[in-house]
Amino acid sequence: MRRPLLSIGACVAGSLLCGQSLTDTVLLRAVEVVAPRITATPGTKLVVMDSAALAHHGFSDLGRLLTEETPVFVKSYGPGGLATAAFRGGSAFHTAVLWNGFNIGSPMNGQLDLSLLPVQVANSIAVQYGGSTALWGSGAVGGAVLLHALPFFNDGLRVDAGLSIGSFADLRQRVRVQRSGRRLSVGLAAYNATADNDLTLPRNTAGDGPDQHRADAAFLQRGLLGDVHVRLTDRQRLGTHAWYQESDRRIPPTTVEPPGSARQLDQSLRLTADWQRTGDRATTSARVAWFDERLDWYAADGAAPALNRSRTLIAEAETRLQPARRHHVHLGLNGTYARAAADGYPQEPRQDRIALFAAYRYTSGNEHLVASASARQEVLDGHAVPFTFSLGAEQVVLRWLTLKAQASKVYRTPSFNDLHWQPGGNPDLRSEQGYSGDLGAVLHRTWRSLTVRSEVTWFNRLIDDWIQWTPGPAYWSPRNLMQVWSRGVETNTTANFHLGRLGVQLAVLTDHVVSTNRIRTSANDASVDKQLIYVPMYSGRGRLGLNYQGYSLTGTLSYTGYRYTSTDNRAYLEPYWLANVRFAYRPPPLKRCTFSIEARCNNILNTVYEAMLNRPMPMRNYQLGVSMQFHRPSKP
Repeated sequence: MRRPLLSIGACVAGSLLCGQSLTDTVLLRAVEVVAPRITATPGTKLVVMDSAALAHHGFSDLGRLLTEETPVFVKSYGPGGLATAAFRGGSAFHTAVLWNGFNIGSPMNGQLDLSLLPVQVANSIAVQYGGSTALWGSGAVGGAVLLHALPFFNDGLRVDAGLSIGSFADLRQRVRVQRSGRRLSVGLAAYNATADNDLTLPRNTAGDGPDQHRADAAFLQRGLLGDVHVRLTDRQRLGTHAWYQESDRRIPPTTVEPPGSARQLDQSLRLTADWQRTGDRATTSARVAWFDERLDWYAADGAAPALNRSRTLIAEAETRLQPARRHHVHLGLNGTYARAAADGYPQEPRQDRIALFAAYRYTSGNEHLVASASARQEVLDGHAVPFTFSLGAEQVVLRWLTLKAQASKVYRTPSFNDLHWQPGGNPDLRSEQGYSGDLGAVLHRTWRSLTVRSEVTWFNRLIDDWIQWTPGPAYWSPRNLMQVWSRGVETNTTANFHLGRLGVQLAVLTDHVVSTNRIRTSANDASVDKQLIYVPMYSGRGRLGLNYQGYSLTGTLSYTGYRYTSTDNRAYLEPYWLANVRFAYRPPPLKRCTFSIEARCNNILNTVYEAMLNRPMPMRNYQLGVSMQFHRPSKP
């Protein structure tokens, strides 16, 4: 199952390339930035992962990145298992994940498994908090994760390869080759990951029961990515992206189930193409995407396999106008066609979605005030879905203080499984809809070699017609039952200090979330005004980093509070602390090559914990990785 030859060969080839002569001219890496739609959303909390964070997680998946770098709670089922993100007391269905502007969530179950998304599939990752359905459509209720593979021109030849080994027979390889000139940029990447995941786990979270050995969670993942970008003229650009991925993993039973593991096979092909023309007063773009995804499930008891497949076609056109210096107008049209096939569907359901969206942005003369308004109307299978809008503003009050505010209407349409799964699907479900709002303040000060930035955000969201699957006489079925009120406070404080060649970075993130049901769904319902299950009321994390002449040492400490596992809040999982340590060394460049080596110790305190009920997480474990980057700049 392991295929390390690809990356080892790339590292050897890169080492040979390093021996070539070095020219005196070094060109800066030219990034062809496509103006993102998020520029039309002042007042929204947006966190852009810096290059250091992406480098730290070069061998990780998106779920782990969000766990360690943001206050977002990731529901993880363990190594190789399902991982989904829940923003601000919402569910996985309320998180949108976009790749190059396209929502890659499954139309069948309405969510995306973050453990299947390696960090290296994007060179730009941003996390947008709060409701943004006016921009991205259904599902962007709690937040959105924005992945972009930005093009580079006039950068010459780059080779980036890496290899890591870790506990539980974890082996990962990656390689990317990028060649770009003034008019043409071509990139090709491959990755492979395998793990036996033979774990020794305590029987219970108290750590006083007999240990158990779990040897039924093996994992294999591999993928290929390719992109081609062409500058047709100085004002026009054409780009294409292709991403193929497959995974094979064993799904272990919970601690209360009999031995034996299920098997899940995932396969996806994602193709996109985009065109953009930039003018003096207007920028026009068009893009199209085709997604073909399969998920095959083989039960542990040997029952007939469950075969699932979905196909999605998306086409979008938009234009950004600047009628005057302080005013910007954004207009767009989106069309989405989705169909799916599954053993649980009596027929192949199809869905046609058309959306019209518009946004306006105003910037004051001194640029101290930025305000925007956006709106979106979708038509789903000939019927209008809830109209959505967003209003936002940012005001620079003092040089070191900025105030932010945002309000929006949000919604989520039912998934294919909600509507059509048999038995249980309910074709009469209504879309979830509601309102959300943010108030925030950003403080930014610099004193000589010390820079401090602190952001605090208060959020409030009320969702009606929350879809919930409930048991019936013979089977479970979804209904519009709940009204959920989510509110809370987020803080994010960072400090950077330099003392000679020593750099110190400190970050502290906290999250307080109260998310409760406000409607009694039955006479015996005890969930009213109780915290939703698997929503920690308190969580936080801190990070301390030290850098000195190529050496870096980073330690992180995170806290996750109580998570209730019953709607009446009588059953719960204990809170836990996790500590991780990472050491890295980057020696001086060798001609055109740079190398780096890193060592990680995860759960260094050997904490016994569960993120999900009866799904114990790994104890102390280790990872060692080495990376090589080769760069031959373009000739001047």
